[in-house]
Amino acid sequence: MRDGFVIKEGIACAPAIVFVNTPVRVEKTKITAPEVSSEIALYLEAREKTRVYLENEMAKTSSKDAREFMETSVMFLMDPYVEKKITDLIKSDLLSAESAIHHCYNSFVQELLDNHDPFIMHNEYEIRNLAEHIIITLKRKRPPIPVITGDCIFVANNLTPAQLLTVDNSHIKGVILEDGNTNSHMAIVLRSLNIPTIFNVENASHIIKNGMNVLMDAYANKIYLNPLEELIWSVKKHARERIDSGNSNIVTPLIAQYKTTRSGERIEVLANIGSLSEIQDLKKFPSSGIGLFRTEFLFMNHTQDPTEDEQFECYRKIVESLPDLFTITFRTFDFSADKLPLYLSKPVHYNCTTGTDEDNAILNDILTTQLRALMRASVFGHQMRIMFPMAAEYEDFVHLLDLYQETRESLIREGIKPGHIKIGVMIETPAAAIMSESLASLVDFFSIGTNDLTHYTETCSREFATKHNNELSPAVVRLIALASENAHKAGIPVSICGEIVHEQKYLPLLYALGIRSFSVAPFYLSSMLYAIHTLDVRIPRDFRERIRNIRTRQDVIDLSANILKSPLPVKNP
Repeated sequence: MRDGFVIKEGIACAPAIVFVNTPVRVEKTKITAPEVSSEIALYLEAREKTRVYLENEMAKTSSKDAREFMETSVMFLMDPYVEKKITDLIKSDLLSAESAIHHCYNSFVQELLDNHDPFIMHNEYEIRNLAEHIIITLKRKRPPIPVITGDCIFVANNLTPAQLLTVDNSHIKGVILEDGNTNSHMAIVLRSLNIPTIFNVENASHIIKNGMNVLMDAYANKIYLNPLEELIWSVKKHARERIDSGNSNIVTPLIAQYKTTRSGERIEVLANIGSLSEIQDLKKFPSSGIGLFRTEFLFMNHTQDPTEDEQFECYRKIVESLPDLFTITFRTFDFSADKLPLYLSKPVHYNCTTGTDEDNAILNDILTTQLRALMRASVFGHQMRIMFPMAAEYEDFVHLLDLYQETRESLIREGIKPGHIKIGVMIETPAAAIMSESLASLVDFFSIGTNDLTHYTETCSREFATKHNNELSPAVVRLIALASENAHKAGIPVSICGEIVHEQKYLPLLYALGIRSFSVAPFYLSSMLYAIHTLDVRIPRDFRERIRNIRTRQDVIDLSANILKSPLPVKNP
């Protein structure tokens, strides 16, 4: 089997239960005019049953993340825009209820995909599945999910959180999926349930058979079929050593955990954080700070924008909980790349120059409140950084800086003096990379986000993007090289985050491109720190020429390997 990527670390060994989730087949079916009212009634009845089902599941689960998923699903389900499109198709095109539902959801998702909406790229499958759920309710025939009576490794071609939450997941010791995305609701739910998980394992549901004994090493991203007892013992032993090492005082999460090169440069490993609970993980792993704190979590459980005081109290507690020498980088809200809050019906974009007056008013209002709260919290720490996502146009970023400065001056007039804050921008679109020389003159730092940079550069489908987020294409490499070069010309630091960062085969290349700050999920911190301390690179004089000459993904891997003085040692998981 082709290796996937780890969603939740851990070790699990149990017999497999294989579930093949067959998509619903919907034929285009016409109705007669007298049947319109009854078909609309069928749709509304199925939608209501689906809503009740989701809300019942929401009430049963103790997972906050799972509840958030259910709430988001209900929001999409009850969207008035979708309801109107479906009823119009039934009335005007005389489509049956299930045909109208299927057509509407598919065209709605495709419409957003054509606009390169990152939220849909992350959650396309789950939104399409919502349509399937309503259609299955109409048909009164659900795919039989296996009954779980004992410990198992659950293997599936794809799976939704709703399906997972209908089974007794206390017996699920591990999950292996052929589909999936690190930012999807499914990933969030599995992490909250603390189930070792590997996504995007090609042909897993065909290769693994029901009852086959499966050993998952979700530290080393390995799957073993019918393993011998010696192998099971060895994998578990290495896992215990890893856990013991992570919890020991040998490596503590302080600023000292960086490497200084012979030229005096510092290479640091930072953490990506998406919730308050993940901050606790920093006690177990080494890092030099937080390179990406996603602030969206604060908005998700609200029915309206959290107030300035609510945000301030949260940011203050975060800043005060960290060591004095820690750097923390808050990314302002990104409602297009992750989930939308319940009270918003569409993404909030940072494209101020092309957005409508209404969109810009919403952006300015939410962002001003967040900036005020962050600036007030900055006085409680020493190293706060604020960065803006998805601002590709130069004019857009000038507008954001003007808004930042106006907000700062407003606070000062009120007698509140913000602490020392550095301002940065995320380079996650080709436009931002191409304009990086101009953007570098405006900011204190760059952060390159490889996931969205890959999505937009490759203009690929969600399925392709999720399977290749841990790969570097030649085009993406050249954009990283351009952004890094322009950052160094301007004398500002540049960091990188995304799925490819913890792929250590690219570490020599990223170092040679001028990256000195690497931001990864907490459970990759130890292995990244180890790799950086053993990194020994020889950058050839014609390196830039070699970058221009790469043509394939394999060329990228080969170039990274060729500039190593010696192979990176492999640390046991």
